[in-house]
Amino acid sequence: MAICAASQWIIGGLISLPFTFYVSPYCAVPQWLLFYTILISIIVPALITLIINLKIFKHVHDSSKRIHQQMTATKGTIIIRQQPAINRRDLYLLKHMIFMFSMFIIGWTPIFSLEAIDYTYAVSGLVYSLLQVFSVISLLVCTIDLLLCNQDLKRFIKDTILQCF
Repeated sequence: MAICAASQWIIGGLISLPFTFYVSPYCAVPQWLLFYTILISIIVPALITLIINLKIFKHVHDSSKRIHQQMTATKGTIIIRQQPAINRRDLYLLKHMIFMFSMFIIGWTPIFSLEAIDYTYAVSGLVYSLLQVFSVISLLVCTIDLLLCNQDLKRFIKDTILQCF
């Protein structure tokens, strides 16, 4: 656990080094650093999330196929059934992963993209504020979704609330 936390702090520090060395007086930021921000805050996390979600889905789908094969075999007789390419549990997982990934991209890409494109700050501050609210709403939706989908957490919260009364 300590190695994981330490490696995250080290990687975070290394990623932020260009901001330390290239921000000039009066917070003037080079144009390439704004695109670096998009790369580090949107593209890299999206790729990592996509790769991890694909691995999780592949593992769950392979597990579903193994379980389904064990259930269709009986004593000495093999029942051959036409099974759907993807079962309901796998489809639900896939939809949930797509929803979470979409909320991340839809919520955070506009504000970081505008920051990189609007180098001269010609866009109104109201637009920036609205996009910041949009990203916070996206984060809130993802958090609520995770709270609703996590059965153990829902049970813990329910038990904790019931103990108070």
